Formats: sequence, C-alpha cells, structure tokens
Amino acid sequence: MAQAVAAPPDGSDAGEVIRWYRQHHNLTQQEAADLLNTTQSWVSKVEKGKLVPGLAELRSIAAKLHIPPERLGILPDHSTDAIPKPGQVSEAGAPHESQEHWKLVRRELNANRARLGDLASELYPQAHCIPGTTVLTQPGWLPSEPVELSDIELYWLAETLPKPAITGAIVQSESVRPLAADGEHFRLYSRALRDLARPKLLDNRVSYRLAEVDWTSDKGRLGFSYTTYFDVLDVCEAAAHEFADAWLRAGRKRPSLAHLPLRRHIEDPFDLLARPMLPSINTLTIRRDPIDGHRMYLHRRDAKATAVAGGMFHVIPAGVFQPAALAPAHQANDFSLWRNIQREYSEEFLGNPEHDGNSLDPIDYEHDEPFRSFAAARAAGDFRVFTCAVVLEPLTLWVELLTVAVIEGPVFDQLFGGMVEVNEEGAAVSTDAARPTVGIPFNTESRERLKSEPLSPISRACIELTWQHRNTLLAS
Repeated sequence: MAQAVAAPPDGSDAGEVIRWYRQHHNLTQQEAADLLNTTQSWVSKVEKGKLVPGLAELRSIAAKLHIPPERLGILPDHSTDAIPKPGQVSEAGAPHESQEHWKLVRRELNANRARLGDLASELYPQAHCIPGTTVLTQPGWLPSEPVELSDIELYWLAETLPKPAITGAIVQSESVRPLAADGEHFRLYSRALRDLARPKLLDNRVSYRLAEVDWTSDKGRLGFSYTTYFDVLDVCEAAAHEFADAWLRAGRKRPSLAHLPLRRHIEDPFDLLARPMLPSINTLTIRRDPIDGHRMYLHRRDAKATAVAGGMFHVIPAGVFQPAALAPAHQANDFSLWRNIQREYSEEFLGNPEHDGNSLDPIDYEHDEPFRSFAAARAAGDFRVFTCAVVLEPLTLWVELLTVAVIEGPVFDQLFGGMVEVNEEGAAVSTDAARPTVGIPFNTESRERLKSEPLSPISRACIELTWQHRNTLLAS
C-alpha cells in the first residue's frame, strides 16, 4: 500500500522542500536563488515559512529545481483544453462524414442514457447489481447500513500511483474518436467533444482519483491520489458512446461485448488502478416532515449544458469530487466530501455561481455563507448526511458515491427557501412547477411512478437504498 497522509500537498511546505533540495545537492541559499533567478533573501523567507509562493512561483520552482510538481501540490493546468481549436472541424470528405456520424451518435446517447444504462447493465452478472436497480457494485463497496459522513475517513496516497493502463488514448477507443480535418483521429474523446459538440460546462480540472475503498463495521476509509476530469471522461464517455453506436448499428437492440472493444478491454470494471476513477458524489435530498409527508428532490440535467448524464432526471445536488480551484491551497482545503456537497448545494439549489477555478484564496467554509449555515444545521443534528454505497454507473462505468441528506422541514425552508427553478446544469422537478421547494413526495406512489420516467440509474439506486433504510434514516 502507498504511504498515506491526511490531505494532498498544498504548497505550504515549499520552504521545507527547497531546503531538502539544497541540502541534498549541497547548495547554498545563494546558489539555489541563482537557479531560481531570485534573491537569497527570497529563498530564506520561503524556507522559514515567512513567505508562501503563489501558483506561478510554485510551477517555476518545480521546473527549475526539477522537483516533481505533485510534491508542491501542483499539476499541469489543463483548463485551456476546454477551448475549441480552429481547424479541427471538417466541411467535406471522409472527416466530415466521420464527424457527422459522431455527432449523431452523441445526440442519440444523450436522448437515451437511462435506457442505454439499463441495457449496458445486462452485460454484467446481475449479482453485482443493487436489488431493484441496474447500478453495479461489489461487497467491499456496499456497507450493511448507511454510514454517517463524519464516520468516513479520507486519506491521501502520498506516493505516486502507477499510471493507469487504460486511458482515453488506447487503440481500443479509436472507433469513437472521429476524424479531424487533417484526416487523423482526434487524440482523445474530450477533444472531439470540445470541438464538435461542446456543452456549456466543460472544464478540465485537477481532481481526486479514488484508489482504495474499505468499509469496516460502521465506518469507511477512502484513499485518493490525483487525476483530472478529462482523464476520466476520455474513458467513461467513450465507453458510453461506443455502446450507443453499437446499439444503433444493432437496430436499437443491446449489442454484445464482441462489438464493444473498449468496454471489453476494461476486463474488471471494479479495478480502481486499471483506469482513472474520479467519484461523482450524488446526494438524494430528503426534506423530513413526518406530519405532511417527506419530500425528495430531482432535476432534469440539460444535455446541452453538461458533458455527463444529460437528458435524465437526476438527484440534486451531484458533482464530481474535485477542488474548487486550481491553486494548491484549494486541493487540501477542499479534500472533504462534506465541503464538496456543500458547494453543490450552493450552486444547484441556490443558483450561486459555480467556482470556476480562478480564485487563489481557499473558500472559508466556517464563515462564508451559505456554508456557515449549512455547517450550523449539521452540527445541530438538523442536516444529516449518510453514505450508502460506492457503485459504477453501468453505461459509462463512472464510479459514483451514493449519499442521502435528511434535512428537517423547517431547517430546509430556512436554508433553501430561495431554491431556483433552473440552475446551470438543469431544471428542478416538482409536483408544483412554480415552486421547486415542493419537490416530489418520498412515498411508494412516487417510487413506482419514477420507474416509467427517464430516471438515471444512479438516482434510482439512491432512492432504492434510501427506501430500504428509510426507517433508520428518517427516524427522529
């Protein structure tokens, strides 16, 4: 097992790293300063902790002193990968035909994700499915009872993990990477998505890679390292696209693994080290009201706005596990399931702007609103969050963390009385269209009715697990 520490590096120990480098190479502070094109005084202040370098300075230190950038909490900035590049789109010939077919399949994928997910699940032993759903899991990923969020320990794998063998650039994914204007296949699925069907939200952010899962009794431990959003999208969305293409070619019938080279190459979908695995945290929100009835909340994700899970009813909030911004301090500050969930509530329930990765200062979760109010409600026992399972979405094989938040009715009304009907990712689903806070009754009738709706497999699993444990979760 790789060495474990409490949190990812955040650049705050840059002075210790530089001092170690100097001593290891028998350099004076002045000699190190010469290599860094700076002054001995600056090096001295950094080593004493009186000055913490910024993001650009950390990048410079890593490059000039040949220090692994991950040791300073920095990874390459891939945010420009979301910007379309000219000259990739073709208007004639084989590249044009390839791109048009790719866009057709992409549209069909977004229009039929729930149906395709159910079909993809049939390719795997049903023993891996959570009863009543098509999501995939295994015994080591499914605790016997929901686990309170505070009983889950996150740890950082300090040593660099082996690079995954399965990436978006392997030959098995070539069939879902269309031809660019130069006649060569797009190098990655994300590049094609960027240039041919770019959704509104497409940002390649440094993210937390899930590498180890351990449930022991009523507690859990999750181990992480680094990945990026596109590293995962390039495998998972490519696998979904491949399935949709084969489904169309088979006359809208389930294809076999023989026609799915990328999916077939993912021999063990549960192997956390074979491919990059970035968990999405999906929270079923329950407004607890034992008198007038409990309510739950879904929204319909806009396929034109999101790269994943578009066109389906999905639990709200939901989002991938990643820092709020690029600067190293965020990577340690945001290494928390609860803080990730809080940000998604702020964005998806209250319509606050999404954190876009440009801020240098970490979020002050203890004092900034709405986070301070969220934390106060949780401390009072009125905003309880539980983890129910780690699963795989069957169509994309994306790893997902299923959680449920139980919020007392009056507290919910205080926190989310200003809930928006539409956010950047989709529109709220409610039995009263003009009042998103009404949501949907959490009862047998709604549970049955949703079986005929385009409900994402992940959302169905959240609902089923919450229903299975409702007596415990909704107890006063």
